[in-house]
Amino acid sequence: MFVVAFGFLLAVIPVKFSWHFSKVNPRFKNREATQGEFFASDTELRGFVREAVQNSLDARIPDSANPVAVRIYLSGEDQALEPSRSRRYFKGGWEHFHADGCGLRDAADRNEPCRFVVYEDSGTTGLTGPVDQFHEVPGQRNPFYYFFRAEGQSNKLETGRGRWGLGKFVFPRSSRIRSFFGLTVRHDDGRRLLVGQSILRSHRVEDKSYTPDGWFGEKPGRKEAPSPIESSEFIDRFCRDFALERTSEPGLSVVIPFCDASWDARGVVNSVVQDYFSAILNEELIVTVESADTQIVINAHSIIDVLQDCDDDIRTQMQPLLELAQWACNQRQNGSMQRLDRNLSSRPHSRGNLRWSAKDVDEQQFRRVRTTFAADGRLAVRIPLTVQQRGQEPKATHFDVFLQKSESTAQRRPVFVREGIVISNVRSRLIRDISALVMVDDAPLAAFLGDAENPAHTEWQEEISHFKGKYVQGASVLRFVRNTVPDLCQLLTDPTDEQDSELLLDVFSIGAVPNGRRSSFPVGFETHTSRRRKFASPLNEPTVARRTRRPFRIVRRKGGFRIAGLTTRVAREDASNETADPMPFTAPLVIEVCIAYDRRSGSALRNFDPTDFQLDHSPIVIQSTNASWVITSANVLRVTANGPFFEVVVAGFDVNRDLYLKAQVLKD
Repeated sequence: MFVVAFGFLLAVIPVKFSWHFSKVNPRFKNREATQGEFFASDTELRGFVREAVQNSLDARIPDSANPVAVRIYLSGEDQALEPSRSRRYFKGGWEHFHADGCGLRDAADRNEPCRFVVYEDSGTTGLTGPVDQFHEVPGQRNPFYYFFRAEGQSNKLETGRGRWGLGKFVFPRSSRIRSFFGLTVRHDDGRRLLVGQSILRSHRVEDKSYTPDGWFGEKPGRKEAPSPIESSEFIDRFCRDFALERTSEPGLSVVIPFCDASWDARGVVNSVVQDYFSAILNEELIVTVESADTQIVINAHSIIDVLQDCDDDIRTQMQPLLELAQWACNQRQNGSMQRLDRNLSSRPHSRGNLRWSAKDVDEQQFRRVRTTFAADGRLAVRIPLTVQQRGQEPKATHFDVFLQKSESTAQRRPVFVREGIVISNVRSRLIRDISALVMVDDAPLAAFLGDAENPAHTEWQEEISHFKGKYVQGASVLRFVRNTVPDLCQLLTDPTDEQDSELLLDVFSIGAVPNGRRSSFPVGFETHTSRRRKFASPLNEPTVARRTRRPFRIVRRKGGFRIAGLTTRVAREDASNETADPMPFTAPLVIEVCIAYDRRSGSALRNFDPTDFQLDHSPIVIQSTNASWVITSANVLRVTANGPFFEVVVAGFDVNRDLYLKAQVLKD
C-alpha cells in the first residue's frame, strides 16, 4: 500500500494484487512439472491429507508437550464463494488458466462459484526464515524458502518425515486451476504472510510464451521476484472470505480453490483414520473435520467411535488394527515390551544373511516370547538393530512389532508406521490368521527408512537415489525390517518341538528286512528332509517300528507331485509288510500339503518366498478327481477327498529345483 497526504488527511490506498507469470527466457530450457506422477497411486484427497498432516507434524514447535491440531474445512456447494467475492483473488489468472497448453483439462470457469478446502494447523512454527532468500544456502534452515520457492529440495534430511521436497505439490494438484494460497503466521517474529502459487505447464497467452509457475501478489519489478503479501486489510478479508480461523497464532493455513466436487467430510475422515491412527492414538495429533453442517473431532478418545461411521470396507479393515494399535500404545507407555535379540543384530553391516532362524535367536528370550504369544494371543516385542552410514560409526536402534492372533482372516501384509505416518504399500510377505503392526520411531532407523521412501511415502525402495549406496549393507537391513513379521510368525507358529513321524514315509521309507537280510541302504542313510531324520540303526540293523498307514500317498513328479488314495494295487503290494496297520478311510478326508523349494540350509517352509511361486498363479496347474481343494496360503493346499479312490495332481513348478513337501491329515 502507499499513503497520500492531503494536508492533515492521510488516505490509505490498497495496492491491487493479481496473478503474475514470467515470460519464457530463451537462455533456459523449458521444464514441465511432473511431480504429480509421484502421487498417482493415491486419490487426490488422500494424497492431500497425507502430505499436509505430515508437514504439520514436522513443523511441530520444538519441545512442545501439546499435540499438533489440524482443522480441515470443506465449503461444499452451500458455502462456495460467489464470483463477486472471489474475483479479487484470481485477477490476472484466468487467461493463463484457460490458455492453450496450460495442462488443465477441466479448468474452472471464472463465473462459477469457488468451492474450496481449507487446511489449518496450530502448535507449529509456521514458515519461518528470510523471505528474500531465492536460492538454497547450505546449512541454513528456511522453511519459507523450501515450501514456496524450492522444488525437489528439502531441509528435512535427517529428522523430518519428508525427504524429497515434492510433497507440497499435492496442494496445486488438488485444485482444478492447479493453484493454492498459503497464509502463515511465524512463531519467531509474528509476521503474517500470504502467498498464492500456481503450477501449470508452459503455455502461450496472446502469442507470448510463459513458464509454468505463477504467483499471486503485488506486481514485481522487472528483475525482481514476487514478494509475499503483508497487507493486514487484504489478509483479514481473505480470512473472512475463505472461513479461516487463524488470527495471530503461529502455523500455516492452506486454501485449495476450485477443489474436486466429490470431496466431502466423510472422505477426509476415511483418509485421516487410515493414515494417521497411530499419531492420533499416541496423542501427537488431533484432527477436526468441518463442513457446512458437520464437525467431527478425531482424537485418541474418539477415533474408535469415528471409525463406525467410515466406509464399510475401511471399517472392516481398520477395526482390528485400531484395537491392536491401542494395545500397542499401552504396552509402550507401560514399558511392557519384551526384547528379542538376534545374534547378528549388533553387527548388521557384517557379511551374513539378515533373516530370522532358530539358531540366530536368543533361546531364553524366544522361549518366553513364544509362551506369551501362545497363552495371550498377543505379543509386543522390541527388535534391536544397528544401522551404519558409510564412513560413520554404527548406531544402535530398534523397532517394535505387535502381533495379535486373528483366526480365519484372509492373507494380509503387516502395517508399517514410521513416526506416526502409515507407509501403506510396503511389499512384505503375506501372513495368515495374524494381525501385525510394526512401529518405527527411534531416530536412526526412522532416518534410515525415510531415506528409502518414495516421494508419496507409500513404500520403501532399495534402488531409490536417497538410499542406494548410503548405508553399509543397507538393502539387507531394509529387507530384514520389511520381512521380520512373516519370518517371526513362522518361528512362533511352527511346531518346532513336535516331530511328524509320517512325513514323506511314502516317498522315503525303510520297511522290515525279511528273513534277517541286511538293508539295501548304507549305514547312516538320511532322508531328504529339513530335519535329517535317520531311519537306519548305527549297527546296520534297522529298528522296525509298527506304524499306521495313512490312507493316501504322495509322490513327486517332474515339475510337480501327485497325491492319491491307496488303490487296490497299492494295498496288494503292501500286503507282505507286517509293520503296516491299515487305516480305514473315513469321509471326508482333509489333507493339508505345505510346499516349498528345498534349500541347502535352513527350513524350506520357514524361508518360503512368494516370489518363488503362488499356487493360485500361473504356471501352477491343479487337477483333481473325486476330491476338492482350496488354497489357504501362497504355498498351502488343502485337499478334501470324497472317497478312498481320489487323485490330485499339481504341476508347473521349476523342474530345476527340488520340491519340499509336508503333508498331514487334519483332524476335526
